[in-house]
Amino acid sequence: MKDNFIQIFKLFLIAVISAFLLSLVNSITKGPIEKAKGAEMMEAIGNIIPGFTSEKILKDTILYFPDDTFPFKTFIILNPDSSIYAYSILTYTKKGYGGTIKMMIGVDDDFQITGIYPLEFSETPGLGTKMTLNEFKDQFISKSLSNFNFKVKKDGGDIVAITSATITSRAVGDCIEKGLKVLESSFKSSSKMTSEEVENE
Repeated sequence: MKDNFIQIFKLFLIAVISAFLLSLVNSITKGPIEKAKGAEMMEAIGNIIPGFTSEKILKDTILYFPDDTFPFKTFIILNPDSSIYAYSILTYTKKGYGGTIKMMIGVDDDFQITGIYPLEFSETPGLGTKMTLNEFKDQFISKSLSNFNFKVKKDGGDIVAITSATITSRAVGDCIEKGLKVLESSFKSSSKMTSEEVENE
């Protein structure tokens, strides 16, 4: 009986120490990880918003789309005079071949795409990962909900799919369309806001 108690106590002690170490590692790495993710998003915005400079002002907010529990991180990019220059959003889809795809989308003040930047994905190397190439991405430049069907041509849409990666191509279309809908439903009616209204938004 005594031996059993000792063994149970040892297991309990190991579990407590393990939990403490995991908590300690998490507290140490959480800050740097969040900082790295923030830097990556800033790099993405610089890539998808032409003319983005340090003079521009970023106003970020979290939005939720109806029937969607995923929080959409959005940015309003302002000129020094607080007039709206562009918008950006971190959007996602769960329809990728390898699961969830997350990407940043940039649009101008008319909600036409200025660039897309895939951030997180697990698509097939050499096939689905071609979603990161300009050859595929550039077809979305200057496109919007009003002038482009974000389905692949095989499904009656306008997207030229990646060869042998139709599922990924469909997912990218879904991801972009979702992001555009969130931006337009949240900001389009107020896209000509005054600087005072922007600051109070």
